[in-house]
Amino acid sequence: MRSIGGPAHKVSADGAIRGIQTNRMPRIVRFRDLEPTWTTRQAREPGFMRWLVTWVGGPAGHVNTNPALAVESTRCAIGLMHLPCGQRQAGKHVHGVTEIYVVLQGTLEGFDASGHPHRAGPLDCTYIPAGCPHGVRNCGTEDVVLVWVHDSIERSDAAVYFPDDHEFSDVRAVELVRFADLEPDWSAPGARAPGTMRWSVNWVAGLAGSPGSDQGAAAFNDRVSVGLTVLEPGHGIPSARLPVTRFYLVTQGEAITDLGTGATVLGRLDGLHIPAGEAAPLRNNGPLSLQLLCVDCPAE
Repeated sequence: MRSIGGPAHKVSADGAIRGIQTNRMPRIVRFRDLEPTWTTRQAREPGFMRWLVTWVGGPAGHVNTNPALAVESTRCAIGLMHLPCGQRQAGKHVHGVTEIYVVLQGTLEGFDASGHPHRAGPLDCTYIPAGCPHGVRNCGTEDVVLVWVHDSIERSDAAVYFPDDHEFSDVRAVELVRFADLEPDWSAPGARAPGTMRWSVNWVAGLAGSPGSDQGAAAFNDRVSVGLTVLEPGHGIPSARLPVTRFYLVTQGEAITDLGTGATVLGRLDGLHIPAGEAAPLRNNGPLSLQLLCVDCPAE
């Protein structure tokens, strides 16, 4: 292990940092290292069972289910919720931050103050504005796996829960961004050249400095950008320093990177955090298409 910024900062040969929080250099957060937590409201009760992990979370006292391993941020939070068949969130709840769900597996039914349900399948996005009452349930025959993103950090006890029959007024509705409505974008540097060919879409766009595609059908947010980049085998993403902090999450295939210790493989649900002004290469040696969920936020 080599030291980073002092003896308390240790990184293993695969680039994963354990037992500390740092956001000064690119680092890997392995899904296998994240302990599932069951601390959300009624999460241990049949009918409402679900668990969370966090790759990027707030400092002490803020939403971060894996504080010993997650990257600590004051700008956003990124995690996963596993919602088994037949389960749902209890009632409706409200956050002081915008919450974004991207479904990776299963079928999710969401409900808000309007009383009109909406359904999201794999690679669909549910955009929940701050202050919007909402809840979700698994309405399919397989477990739901979704990535959640908060566009700022929030105190752990800040969410407010209401019973199903509570009446609301003058609140924004949930916005559904369907993957099928997003036009692939090929405008990134080298995106049309052999060796670096790739395309991207954005569910959420509007952050200054983010190289995401034009807003188009995406929901607008000036605090975070959330998108997907797809690379076929044999192609990579050129190493480039961005003015925003970027988090890559492998949702399909395997990615290869090098953080100075040699080639390292990132598997499904492993994350790579790249602070603003830093860079790390990524490539796909196959055999599957590589899908990378990308979250950009302002520099710390």
